[in-house]
Amino acid sequence: MTLEGRLVDWFRSNRRDLPWRRQRTPYTTWVSEIMLQQTTVDVVVPRFVAFLRRFPDIQSLASAEEEDVVAAWSGLGYYRRARGLRLGARAVVERFGGTIPSDEKDLLSLPGVGPYTAAAIRSLAFDQPAPAIDGNVARVAARLFADDGDVGKAGTRRRLRERLVPHVPEGGAAAFSEALIELGALVCRPKSARCDACPVADLCAARLTGRVATLPVRQPPRRSRPVLSARAWVERGCRVLLVQRPADASLLPGFLELPGRWGPAGENPPDVVREVLENLGFDDVRTYEPVAEARHAITHHRIRSVAVRADVVGAAPGGCRFVPWDEVDLERVTTETRKLLRSREASV
Repeated sequence: MTLEGRLVDWFRSNRRDLPWRRQRTPYTTWVSEIMLQQTTVDVVVPRFVAFLRRFPDIQSLASAEEEDVVAAWSGLGYYRRARGLRLGARAVVERFGGTIPSDEKDLLSLPGVGPYTAAAIRSLAFDQPAPAIDGNVARVAARLFADDGDVGKAGTRRRLRERLVPHVPEGGAAAFSEALIELGALVCRPKSARCDACPVADLCAARLTGRVATLPVRQPPRRSRPVLSARAWVERGCRVLLVQRPADASLLPGFLELPGRWGPAGENPPDVVREVLENLGFDDVRTYEPVAEARHAITHHRIRSVAVRADVVGAAPGGCRFVPWDEVDLERVTTETRKLLRSREASV
């Protein structure tokens, strides 16, 4: 039996029961693939079901308000994906009459759709010979063909895709693509690959040459650096001072957060908070001791967040406002601020 035949047969017997596989359409494929970017299957499953309940089709998503889509995305992080998905849905309605296109060029013209997502929609929803090369598939293909290229580079992924295309069975592109994804997730793992359970082990060039443990090749990630994020904790009665992020911010535009900024890890948090509040336009700023601390990471930064209690004089300047505690929506504040609020709550 051919490589593709073995893979598809194995997949049909070993496939996981995932909600997007039960209702495979171009829309559900698009939504699931965007959700699965940088997020595990276990996290995505319940949120995918809830999202589809709220936005069952492309028209309902396209007509939704941005804040509603972002709220429905809660728990998945990387909210730019949700905004891009909504903009893409609007483009489909406006330019393609509400029908998601199958043409690669048309798909790539949509906001939030890159080469991988376009290939996933084409292969999984339209059964076209366009293997989608995610991390799992890149690993499987690199081992199958003993490819030494860095799988983090676009050129390597294009080459792997070209080597997979001749194996796509006619009329079985979707099953073949899903089989590759599933094999990478369940058997051809990054470490401790289960070659004994692999349906194509005897056809795998990496196994035959003893290189399973060294493939795929990937350049080591950049080292992360420590950062201090000093935040102002200003209370007035039963209200807390929050500032709104700019609409054009690269991360979480329009979200609310405690006033502050990032800086070198060795800075003094009270001094930073005083500077931030004065730059916002407050007079007679007084800072005291830290009241909350949290840690998190973004891209290549390890962030130590410190909230410093402060007093200010005067009304809140533009961009800032005192929000009653019972009106603070934890789904509309940044992750960092949410962590600090919860840390403070746990300590009092």
